[in-house]
Amino acid sequence: MIDWVNMSAGLDLLINWQTPLVIFAGMMLGLIIGVIPGMTAALGLAIILPLTFSMDALTALILMTSAYTGSLTGGGILAILINTPGTPGAVATTFDGYPMARQGRHNLALGLQVAASVIGGLLSYLVLLVAIHPMTWLALQFGSGEMLALTIFVIIFVGVLQGKYLTRSLFAGALGLLMSTVGTSVATGVTRGTMGFPELEDGLPLILCVIGMFAIPELISLVTRPAISDRDVSRGNNLRELWQGVTLAFRRIRIWAQGSIIGIVIGVLPAAGSTLASLTSYSLAKRLGRRDQKFGEGEPDGVIAAESANNASEGGAMAILMALGIPGSASTAVILGGFLLHGLVPGIGLFRDNGPLVYGLIMGNILQMLLLGFFAVIVAWFVGRVVTVPSRILVPLLLVLMSVGAFAFRGLMFDVFVLFAFGFIGWFFRRYHFTLLSFMIGLFLGRQLDEDMERVLILFGNDPLSALASPITAILTASTVGLLGFILIKGLLACKSGGQQ
Repeated sequence: MIDWVNMSAGLDLLINWQTPLVIFAGMMLGLIIGVIPGMTAALGLAIILPLTFSMDALTALILMTSAYTGSLTGGGILAILINTPGTPGAVATTFDGYPMARQGRHNLALGLQVAASVIGGLLSYLVLLVAIHPMTWLALQFGSGEMLALTIFVIIFVGVLQGKYLTRSLFAGALGLLMSTVGTSVATGVTRGTMGFPELEDGLPLILCVIGMFAIPELISLVTRPAISDRDVSRGNNLRELWQGVTLAFRRIRIWAQGSIIGIVIGVLPAAGSTLASLTSYSLAKRLGRRDQKFGEGEPDGVIAAESANNASEGGAMAILMALGIPGSASTAVILGGFLLHGLVPGIGLFRDNGPLVYGLIMGNILQMLLLGFFAVIVAWFVGRVVTVPSRILVPLLLVLMSVGAFAFRGLMFDVFVLFAFGFIGWFFRRYHFTLLSFMIGLFLGRQLDEDMERVLILFGNDPLSALASPITAILTASTVGLLGFILIKGLLACKSGGQQ
């Protein structure tokens, strides 16, 4: 429940002339970082961190969380306009957002994306304000066994709902899992799959893999077209269509409510993150959608489901960061550094000794979400003009930007080669109908699966079935078995009826 005394004191800390300026600066910087291919929120936050030395703790943390919020939304803008996820959490936004841009409905898609981001983020922080202690309790229920069962369930649940061919979908997922193990094992310290390249000892740079697999094949396709859109959009941006997208998103109550709940719950889980939340939300919306809805071909509900869950995961991630000191991503790890830099140690002591600051930060984030829509519309309005830029100019420009961004990621030329190598893999998958989403799920969750499996073997090596003593593990395992049984029966029925898997 809300501690009204600390909340009132936190509001007093928040009300000053610096707060709106800091939110504006952080939000705009985050949005700009999000729409630059190859730039990551973690990199932007690392640049901001030294600037907070002379600030008070609350102002510094609001600046960093504003940039984090802006980068999540900016990544969705980039995903819609050029099929390039600016952040890993925006992968699911490309599935319907970019087809809408190709159809000349980029204004509508951007309106949907901005509104869904605001709704998801606002709901997550309102829940955080009211129920931060129960959210912390939920996070504590997930140990290694529970996370292992959850990861396996999500890989199967999300992967099998996508793609035309089941066997190719499973192969793509298995290949993603295999490639996720490249690098040094956390459990054993053994280096695997690096082929002698020391640059791979820390694993594959996931954001560059994502950009390569989605953007490079699209740029190859774009060479044969005059511009991004297949239709005449010479009229440029249309504020009326942007507003229509905003109002349409608010009317899709079931979709954004469903996405927000998924985002909040998954955001609380250790090391789950916005990518898992958005992919799960999108897959569930597709599974429960009407037959006349064409997900993957420009369905508005797909954009809303992905973006509401993407931003809703932020509140859950902040809850576990403040309560347990566990960062769910590289970005929240830098924010954790901001806490420590100002002498704040996340955990029970943070709430006991700095209650006003905690409530001030949460209310500051709620204010961010209320202002996010305005800032994001401005950025989307200007960046949206990219759909009218001729391909002969846009393609080389984007290739240069992506190459520079890939090099800036770690200062290694090797990363540029990784970008284009995964671009070729993405092109091959598209050409031969291998499911790109299944591959990305395996790539994102494989390392988490590997680490959790090592921990489970250490804890329950003599009696693996004892892991099922946990009700959460048992339920998730039963759900996975049931899902596999459903898929098998469905496949056998399809074969009998002459269908092809």
